Amino acid sequence: ETERQIDTNSGLKPRIISALVMSPIAIAAVWFGTPYFDLLLFAFSAGMMWEWVRMCAPKHATGISIVSAVALGVAILMHIAGQPEYLVLPLVISVVIAAARSGRNWFLAGFGVLYISVAALAALWLRGQEGDGLLTIMWLFFLVWATDTGGYAFGKTIGGPKLAPRFSPKKTWAGLLGGMACAALIGGLVTYFSAGTINWLIVLVSMVLAVVAQIGDLGESALKRHFKVKDSSHLIPGHGGLLDRADGMLSVFPVAFVIICFAGLALR
Repeated sequence: ETERQIDTNSGLKPRIISALVMSPIAIAAVWFGTPYFDLLLFAFSAGMMWEWVRMCAPKHATGISIVSAVALGVAILMHIAGQPEYLVLPLVISVVIAAARSGRNWFLAGFGVLYISVAALAALWLRGQEGDGLLTIMWLFFLVWATDTGGYAFGKTIGGPKLAPRFSPKKTWAGLLGGMACAALIGGLVTYFSAGTINWLIVLVSMVLAVVAQIGDLGESALKRHFKVKDSSHLIPGHGGLLDRADGMLSVFPVAFVIICFAGLALR
């Protein structure tokens, strides 16, 4: 038991330092928008694609990652240039190459490249919205962080039945509900401070997105379990890899994009 305590504490210090360094950078990039947000998003996504491909096709990881990063860069430039109708092309090329070079893990490799690229482009679109882009991205960032923190706190305090023991032995139903409650709180606060009244639809959507974030989290845990790795990489001291930090965001951005773009949801 003492050994375990020492171990967790030793992991806590680099975790806190990393969080203190990363959070302000992320928030500043979101705040100032183009080109800072685009660059950070690109760098983060390229790193995540490298981590994902490294699990699926370790021998060809470098080559596939370079192709995927270039393709995403081209797609981002097309988006910025106002020609989103063409950005499917570079993505298709990168997915096909990733799948072709990954042997029996072709589906997982291709899916990973597509999943991360789509999430990045969704985040870019959300941030670029007229008027509410900054507010939307801040809402989603805080929502995912609140889901993670709430899930961890409630799960630790209450315990109880496991959510998906096969994929993630630590996650509980109490954690899921706690995460949803914290996300609902964020939705309420964001609308109250931006519009002066609580938008209950946003509160509800926040709870749905908390579930989406948890699904993204479980999906990444299942992927790591499948390839028998503990962390996606060691790029962030104390936190493991970029994927370990952003797994909730990856699933939330595309779903939020669909809800806002096609269902016409507005924060105020």
